[in-house]
Amino acid sequence: MKQLFVILLSTLAMTACIYTPSIQQGNILQQEEVNKIEPGMTKAQIAYVLGKPALNTNLDDSTWYYLYYMKPSRGESRSKRLILHFVDDKLERMEGTIKPEKES
Repeated sequence: MKQLFVILLSTLAMTACIYTPSIQQGNILQQEEVNKIEPGMTKAQIAYVLGKPALNTNLDDSTWYYLYYMKPSRGESRSKRLILHFVDDKLERMEGTIKPEKES
């Protein structure tokens, strides 16, 4: 009887330990890389620094979307986005939750 109880207890303990992996999607944007982006840069220069955008539609090649989403196994989800607008293959403006920081 005691062995049956130990087996049931250990089985219950093993099934309670379910691993849930963190989920990461999109471009991992580092602030140091984003700080290198400036208006007037070409698409090729930006792709060299940040890589290709996570979302790029063929309908509007003048806007690039760098999106990042992280859902850790524990804790709050995080997301970042950087939207770049081009005119004549040069960066005109940026928007989003992550932007270049000005150096002091």
